[in-house]
Amino acid sequence: MQAWHQKTLLDSDTQLNIFIADISEFPPHWHEAVEVVYILDGNLKIGVNSEIYTLNSGDILLINGGDVHYFLPNCLNVKRIILHFEMSYFEAFTTMVKSKRFKEVLFKPPIEKIEGINPHQIIEKQMLNIFSEYNNKNEGYKLAMKARLFDIMVILIRYIPTETYSFNEMASHLKRLERLDQVFQYVEDNHDKNITLVEIASVANFSIYHFTRFFKEATGMTFGQYLNNYRVSKAIEYFSQKDNSVTEVAFLTGFGSIRTFNRVFKQVKGYSPSAFIKTKID
Repeated sequence: MQAWHQKTLLDSDTQLNIFIADISEFPPHWHEAVEVVYILDGNLKIGVNSEIYTLNSGDILLINGGDVHYFLPNCLNVKRIILHFEMSYFEAFTTMVKSKRFKEVLFKPPIEKIEGINPHQIIEKQMLNIFSEYNNKNEGYKLAMKARLFDIMVILIRYIPTETYSFNEMASHLKRLERLDQVFQYVEDNHDKNITLVEIASVANFSIYHFTRFFKEATGMTFGQYLNNYRVSKAIEYFSQKDNSVTEVAFLTGFGSIRTFNRVFKQVKGYSPSAFIKTKID
């Protein structure tokens, strides 16, 4: 599981990635691609940097490239379409989008029209068109997907306000992401061991005080919350791979005791590890 910098996302032919997901949580990560999340059914909380967004059926969230984001735990699976695309793909618009980020990111139906245009309605329509082309794979479907992606980009450029990164802001942002990568990688490699704040702060080259502030501001959660969520996601992975017992998975994921594992798992998922195993068997 790569829970940090996702580097390989885009299909080489279409320069976009689209899929339906129903996983109930995903740990903090980032990528250069812009991400558009469209909720088909249910409701979901998504953390983006230090902000938490609540999305309901029909809502659309735009996540800028380089933003740290994650799906908060939800006891119910939420069906959604996720679309990734690189801004650099739109060569004709390079000067319009270079070093910029979209300021308006959450679109709820209905919203007030902007100059007679409803961005939500058009983005929703084109995302569904892209997904339909992807599913049906009729002749020329990749060309059709590209065309619909350009339609989305035109709406974003014309009607969604942006802000420009200065050189210093961009350099600072990239340095922050580099440090987060180091933290996420360390957790990936050592989640089965005891990880102290002193240890993880040293990985990011911070004091404990500055690390706790840095991590909360960058991800919207404490390091302890992130570590627990990550370990629970790994536990589910271990349960799904083979018939591991609760005791085996508890220690594989770095929990010092069965009691702690049960408590944290239920806190994150809303049900116990035993209940999860039962649903898998049923």
